[in-house]
Amino acid sequence: MDTFRRYIRNGYRMNVQSMNKVKLVNSIVFLLGLGFLSLTNLAFAQNSSLLEVNPPDGPSNDRLSAIVNVRLIDGLGGPPLENAVVLIQGNRILQAGPANQVSVPEGTEITDGSGMSLLPGLIDAHLHNVNNNKALHAILTNGVTTIRDPGHPFRFYQSLHFAQTKLPRVYLTGAHLDGYPGVYLDQASLVRSTDHVRTLIRDYVTQGGSGIKIYFRLPLKYFETVIQTAEFYHIPVVAHLELVDADDAILAGLHGVEHVTSFGTALARPEDAREFREGVQADNNYRRDGRYLLWSKIDLSADRVKEVLALAVQNNVVLSPTLTTFERQFGDEEVEEYQAKGFKNMLDFVGMAHQAGVTVVTGSHNSGKYAQRGLAYQREMELLVAAGMSPLEVISSSTLHNARYFRTQDRLGSIESGKLADLILVEGDPSVDIKAMYAIKKVMLNGEWVDAAAMVE
Repeated sequence: MDTFRRYIRNGYRMNVQSMNKVKLVNSIVFLLGLGFLSLTNLAFAQNSSLLEVNPPDGPSNDRLSAIVNVRLIDGLGGPPLENAVVLIQGNRILQAGPANQVSVPEGTEITDGSGMSLLPGLIDAHLHNVNNNKALHAILTNGVTTIRDPGHPFRFYQSLHFAQTKLPRVYLTGAHLDGYPGVYLDQASLVRSTDHVRTLIRDYVTQGGSGIKIYFRLPLKYFETVIQTAEFYHIPVVAHLELVDADDAILAGLHGVEHVTSFGTALARPEDAREFREGVQADNNYRRDGRYLLWSKIDLSADRVKEVLALAVQNNVVLSPTLTTFERQFGDEEVEEYQAKGFKNMLDFVGMAHQAGVTVVTGSHNSGKYAQRGLAYQREMELLVAAGMSPLEVISSSTLHNARYFRTQDRLGSIESGKLADLILVEGDPSVDIKAMYAIKKVMLNGEWVDAAAMVE
């Protein structure tokens, strides 16, 4: 019941009287059929705004604070607003706009943003952690105020309950759903049946799960049950694919694709895809280098590529490419030519996906060969620009688009009146040069500035 109480505390009460009676009856019948009807489950089923497992503390009062003389990049995709003011009351944005339109009351705590840009806090769609509060705090001080860990079990985040300093908002999916014999058994739930799928998802939601992650050995025959059950709880399903083709997963109703490599078998020639799948079936680790070989052979001008992209657009699929973790560059003595060619095709495909209308979001996957320690997110933003997105588009992918992917855009992802004050001050203008994102000067989480020098246990 702890998760249900959190919904109530945050004001997400369901109004039973206003619900469509037919939908309510259908919900009850569905729950009875699954054998777990309860008030808590009904609340989850009807709620459409998802929550982090560690809501951060905010100011203890409704004090006013303001950021002035700043370049405002609000995450909505429009051009920056020079000489802007953002007024905050408690942990909420009260007003944002030109200096001549936002009145700052006397006694307001002022932060001067001269020479800097103000952005919504960055949101990381794909980050893994194992009870490491120090790493999470470092990520926060580098501008990432919200993360989702797709696939790690809840016990990997027990340390959140003992944090002595500020950490990013954390969204969890629970252990990924995999098929026997599995890959990372300490991180997986091995699916036995469709009834097992429903039980697992119910339990995950009860523990605060706000999404479901499918891993690559789960057979396609389970996808529909996973997705239908998750949709009942209004939570998205994302997948890391190797053996199941992306177009088949999309047709089953998949909401999000994690890793650009998940599209490989759907884009490749049938004989190349078959060889890759056979290699992975025999040895999970075959995929590590086999991906590059597969992608080096993909013809991005082929009709099947256009068809898969059209399907993704038609079904509103989100792509979190995590390019940083796959990056291999020509001229690197440690990189084979086919690896560099494979990565170049991955990069170009992401650009094609964006141009086709696929929503691309930013996920760091923690690290990469060419990323500075703790700054894989910034490298991912650079690579999205290299793929053909504009800096402003990448900023939206890193903020509002990810908030939508998490289904929490009502509270996070942009600088607008009424939203939570998760903000970052960046030296320079990242709308012109995305490298400015390496120069994070101040981070605000839930209305309070983060102490970058704080000691973390």
